Amino acid sequence: MRLEPIEHPSNVLLRIAGWITKRQFGKVITPLKVIYSRKLPLLFIANKIYQFQEKSVSLEPSLRFLITTLVSRLNGCQFCNDISLAQTVQRKLGSEKFFALGDEIDTNGPAFTPKEKAVINFVNEYFEKRSISDETFNKLREYFDENQIIEIVAINACEHYFNALAIPLGIESDSLRQLALKEA
Repeated sequence: MRLEPIEHPSNVLLRIAGWITKRQFGKVITPLKVIYSRKLPLLFIANKIYQFQEKSVSLEPSLRFLITTLVSRLNGCQFCNDISLAQTVQRKLGSEKFFALGDEIDTNGPAFTPKEKAVINFVNEYFEKRSISDETFNKLREYFDENQIIEIVAINACEHYFNALAIPLGIESDSLRQLALKEA
């Protein structure tokens, strides 16, 4: 890690956020100690994104976490991949599918539904080309309405944002998935 964690922040909001993440995940998450303890306004942005994903998205949670898990895996963000997998365990979403997002994703196999395959192909294509073909977009249209397509695009973009914060700072896994498995 490139910056030392601030273990005992003086700001009361940071202490409350630390208490919340410890309660939710079993420990105070590293981005809180490294990023948000230094730039509190970024915590408000992260919270807005979290609130949007939890309260304003109509996609089922398994699709949301499929996107965040895949994006973080593709970007090589160990922390973000770990927290996404921990949340799939906490919500009992059937983690097998998320673990199938390994190095070689078999979108022709039975692990994923056609709807999920359309999302996986979208995320992969955006990652590789930073654009989306008409074919990939039209495949999304087969399964999702326009609002849901916007949600898919937004979740993809938000996860890239979180990855872009964690990766340059060398923030690695907090072993949150292992903590969630112990609690499950």
